[in-house]
Amino acid sequence: MKTRLLSILLLLNITAFAQVSDFDSPYSVKTTLSNDAILIGDRVGLTISVLVPESSKVTFPTLSDSLMKGIELVNKPTFETVKLKNKQNEKIMKLFVTSFDSGSYQLPELRIAVADGSKIDTVLSKPLTLVVNTIPRDKAVKDIIDIKPPIDEPITLKEVAPWAFGGLLLAALIFLLVIYLKRRRENRPFSFLQKHVDPPHIVALRELEKIKQEKLYTSENHKYYYTRLIDTLRIYIEGRYEVNAMEQTTDEILFGLKGVGFPVDDQYHKLQETLTLADLVKFAKFTPFVSDNENSLKVAFDFVEKTKPLEEVKETVIIEEIKNDKVEETAELSNEQDNKMLS
Repeated sequence: MKTRLLSILLLLNITAFAQVSDFDSPYSVKTTLSNDAILIGDRVGLTISVLVPESSKVTFPTLSDSLMKGIELVNKPTFETVKLKNKQNEKIMKLFVTSFDSGSYQLPELRIAVADGSKIDTVLSKPLTLVVNTIPRDKAVKDIIDIKPPIDEPITLKEVAPWAFGGLLLAALIFLLVIYLKRRRENRPFSFLQKHVDPPHIVALRELEKIKQEKLYTSENHKYYYTRLIDTLRIYIEGRYEVNAMEQTTDEILFGLKGVGFPVDDQYHKLQETLTLADLVKFAKFTPFVSDNENSLKVAFDFVEKTKPLEEVKETVIIEEIKNDKVEETAELSNEQDNKMLS
């Protein structure tokens, strides 16, 4: 019984001490609102300051997202320290609050701990009243009108253009893909703009004519002459008979020609002699006569002329026949006119 009585007395003493610490604290607390009435959604500044000695440490309460039900914090609190005279400091906590429900709110007291050495006191902020008002109705508006539905605007060219361009681009890509697959299946080049390529015999005859015009067969640089001459024949043979003549020896070229059905005739033997002579000049430093050079050029011309595709030959014959027919017709007309004049 005595123990219970002592416990009650001790509890009463602690309560009394706490009340003295809260209300009879030597520390001055100031609580202010930047505005005591706001509209819904507006924010208002709340400032709490405590005047303490320099040696004291002030701990403000930790706040969450709201100060109380209906009062929310806009941002995190900021803290400042202002040094005053007589070795005093003013500890300040600033924060902004807002509310989205109208009404009158009694802001709660906030407990602030002040530690001075081993002594710890608790002081309370002043409870303030914040009034949150609704937005006043515009007197110029008599009745509340329903929201108008969206207006149907005609589709403009600017809106259609990207879709039309995208559709055309997609169609073009599909068309090119189809053409590419078709040409690949047919083993044909994909490019539409193909550079015209002359047939092998035209290229060879053109190059042989250059050699003839430059009179390389009379030059003392026999190796250069036969290099130009034989390379021209190699390119022609490769394009005409699909024999890899540019990378083959004389024997391999002749063997390749036999493989594609080239007859071993007089033309074949003349080509063989020319290729062999060129090898002697280029690799054995053989010095040929000018007549040998001229004969080699003649063999090259004859070989290209007599082995070019038959279609080209037929076309040439037809063209010559047409020219001859025209010449004959012209001659006949001229004779008729002469006879008329004489008569």
